[in-house]
Amino acid sequence: MVLLLPQGLAICVFLHALLGLAEGSRGFSWDLTNHEFEPVRSLTVCDGLRVSLSSSSDNYNDVGRSPYTLLAFEAGGALIATQVHEDGLWQVKHPAGSQLLLALVDSLGNSGGVLPTIFTVASGSSDCLPAPHTSAGTPTMITNATHIEPCDSWQMSISGGVPPYTIMLASPGAPSLRDFATPQESSLVSFINSGIAPRGPTIGALKSSAI
Repeated sequence: MVLLLPQGLAICVFLHALLGLAEGSRGFSWDLTNHEFEPVRSLTVCDGLRVSLSSSSDNYNDVGRSPYTLLAFEAGGALIATQVHEDGLWQVKHPAGSQLLLALVDSLGNSGGVLPTIFTVASGSSDCLPAPHTSAGTPTMITNATHIEPCDSWQMSISGGVPPYTIMLASPGAPSLRDFATPQESSLVSFINSGIAPRGPTIGALKSSAI
């Protein structure tokens, strides 16, 4: 679920922001590779890729527990969560021109972190793309924020869906996602950027309690 910033059209916000966030730890590491197991730094519509796992500690077997969930934060589009099984396969089901940040968590909620690349999806076959889906119950977040410095306030107006809401923030290369719950029944939310680790452009996704 993502919001297009200038128009406030529901559901994921791309903040060209220096968000200083208090960060959690990375439970394991991961990357995207092609079928030759070479790291990829560009995506094409409907490409089939593999999730490659590695340990972030001295224990080489410490790579989280399957199944994993790959979270694709699309600026101005939708947050898509895809379950990744033992085969590690993942397909790019986002239209050409989409800007994505990709994060991975395991079945226990441990974070593999956010990949450092902001991917722009190149054109290709569109056979795999899902049909557009809209719902009157889809939560919508409106904000005019485009740049948030540490200690700045981010003002949001939320409608639709079922409160309380959860807002998730993904930043390039972050060891984990940052999320915070909105106050019960509140439609006006103010987030103070009080952390200390600026990471550049950030995508925020809104989740309703009904989801």
